[in-house]
Amino acid sequence: MKRLFLPIVFSIAFIHVTEAQVKWGIGGGLHQSAVIEKNSIPGWDRDYKGFYSPRSGFHAGVFSEINLSKSGRWALQPALLYTNKGRNFSKSFDSTKSFLNDTSMINASWKINYLDLPVNVIYRLPITSGIHLVAGVGPYLSYNLNNKTAYELINASGERKNFDDILANGEAVNKYRRINWGVNASAGFDFNDRVLVTANYSRNISDFYTADYGGSFKHQVWGGTVVVWLTPSKSARTKSEQLDTDGDGVPDKLDKCPTEMGTAATNGCPDTDGDGIPDYEDKCPDSHGTTALLGCPVPDTDKDGVPDSEDECREVAGLAKYKGCPAPDTDGDGIDDENDKCPEVAGIQKYQGCPVPDTDGDGIDDENDKCPLKPGVKENNGCPYIAKDMIDEINKAAKYILFDVNSDNIRSSSFEALDKLADILSADPEMHLEIEGHTDNTGAIRLNQILSGRRALAIKTYLVNKGIAADRLTASGFGSERPIASNDTEAGRAKNRRVEFKVKY
Repeated sequence: MKRLFLPIVFSIAFIHVTEAQVKWGIGGGLHQSAVIEKNSIPGWDRDYKGFYSPRSGFHAGVFSEINLSKSGRWALQPALLYTNKGRNFSKSFDSTKSFLNDTSMINASWKINYLDLPVNVIYRLPITSGIHLVAGVGPYLSYNLNNKTAYELINASGERKNFDDILANGEAVNKYRRINWGVNASAGFDFNDRVLVTANYSRNISDFYTADYGGSFKHQVWGGTVVVWLTPSKSARTKSEQLDTDGDGVPDKLDKCPTEMGTAATNGCPDTDGDGIPDYEDKCPDSHGTTALLGCPVPDTDKDGVPDSEDECREVAGLAKYKGCPAPDTDGDGIDDENDKCPEVAGIQKYQGCPVPDTDGDGIDDENDKCPLKPGVKENNGCPYIAKDMIDEINKAAKYILFDVNSDNIRSSSFEALDKLADILSADPEMHLEIEGHTDNTGAIRLNQILSGRRALAIKTYLVNKGIAADRLTASGFGSERPIASNDTEAGRAKNRRVEFKVKY
């Protein structure tokens, strides 16, 4: 495809430059570019995909339009453009909870500059004598000029580090391909054969990058373009015998209404309702009718498309299959049988006429069930009942968990309580546990938050080592921001130095 593309383009261009009507111009515009990436990396959609965003760019270059028909309506529109593409990435991290590094934010951008050769086949539809609606579609070929990526790392203290890298070209892994191709489309208006304004869209068909983890990488660009034509086409000098004053495509010498825009079917005269009868002969020019009724429509009192002569419900709009009457509603739920997937059982619009489902069969419909996939009880909003003695056991375990002073090291005296907690979680694999660490207000707020987070994470690690799946456990540190007693007394501060557990499904 890539080997044949350029020879075909230049052959067509050469033939029409020598034999047809050609005009040249310069132009450019602004656009947004994104990368459509598909891969099989675990957790991609959750951890990365949503943090990419389009980046702004511009394109500029030389445009040409080569006429392909005597009427001037069909043309070939090639261009040679400098275009930048790429994408942005921005993600924040909570360093107080992850403790894997001190990075709190990463901002990155990829900028890839191309020399693009789009070739569109366009159609020009006259709107007035000086304005044409222009629409086109075709392939494009891109040559990679250079690539650059920039990173900004921000740590928890607000310090910034910036990196700029030049990216390599080639067909090998982790390189950007020198040549790629795709399709593009445009639509807009041409004013007096001098200025062209269009909206543009393009997308790769081939990949522009080869990653070591596989997948596909395709550019997507949308934006606007303004072209100033430097040389008008020869068609601008219309011959007298082709004069079309009203711009309706019917030459004046054949147009019965040369000053009013019409259609070829009505010899250039207006036909407002499009029924093939010119307005000057149409007794109902604003309503689509028939020749037999001099352009007026067949009577249809309820406007349902079924003529009164065949309509058994003339005063109520209906359907032809029901002889002009409305579709029935067997179950009386307000949704007619035509659109009701459960026509024998009353339901609601949201479920296309069917009742609200109860997936887990616990008697609580999915609209009000917080655990729609697991049978539960009404008192717990459709989730399984959590016995009070179990909650008491868990709260009791929390009171016996102690740490070394100013440390996340769990004291051995706490192991028995943690082991009992692990047994409770093992007995119900669908139960989840939220672990919250809290401190009093003694010391620096930042250090208290970090310490509470580390202690919560230490408990999570202990339970994971006891066989509890990590995705069932959530560890959070809140420092001194959620006291349960006054920090003005030692007794109150002691109560605030705590670990809390919350059970949920």
